Amino acid sequence: MEIESNTKERIIIESLTLFSQKGYEGVSMRDIAAAVGIKGASIYNHFTGKEEILNAIIAMMGTRYDNAAMAIQMPSGNSDDMVEFYMNVTIEHLYELASGMFTFFITDDFACKFRKLLTMEQYRNERARNTFKKYFFDMPIQFQSEIFNKLIEKEVFHSYDAHIMTLHFYAPIYLLLKEYDKERNLEQTLQILRNHVMQFSKLYTKKQLLYMSQLNFLIIS
Repeated sequence: MEIESNTKERIIIESLTLFSQKGYEGVSMRDIAAAVGIKGASIYNHFTGKEEILNAIIAMMGTRYDNAAMAIQMPSGNSDDMVEFYMNVTIEHLYELASGMFTFFITDDFACKFRKLLTMEQYRNERARNTFKKYFFDMPIQFQSEIFNKLIEKEVFHSYDAHIMTLHFYAPIYLLLKEYDKERNLEQTLQILRNHVMQFSKLYTKKQLLYMSQLNFLIIS
């Protein structure tokens, strides 16, 4: 059973590598079997076809994403619990959370290939398009909009449109992902991310609360 599990994992990883290089349609089951080092027919003992492999890649990415979030202690729970957390978070801690997930997406080999695959296939494959939209637009925008809206209600943020506020926060981060793909300068990219988080906080956080947040950071440093 362990050997079968290891083979399935190798199939998933090698498939992702091939898909991210040649595209989903450009790779055959025989290509994947050869990359794994098994006979062409043997791969069907583990997966019925490429669609099932793609689903397994997406599922594995979900697990890796959750593990990365846990590793940096990303807050979880219901929205009220998370709002309570963000009401007391320092700007520096907010940057650490943002940079932690950002770094995961640009340095984790599986995540990098996954992002490349979805970017390539979003125009050709409905499953890839929906997954790309979920991970890089729907999930972050919905989550941040909900949190920002509640922070506005709690008078932590100024009373602006929460959705527009979310776009102001998230759009530069998404563009930095694209910029990093071209420049490959992690230190510079993270410095820009830090500046963005700091400037966003200054623009939208009420002055008194911003001052207290900075003071708390100085006290615990």
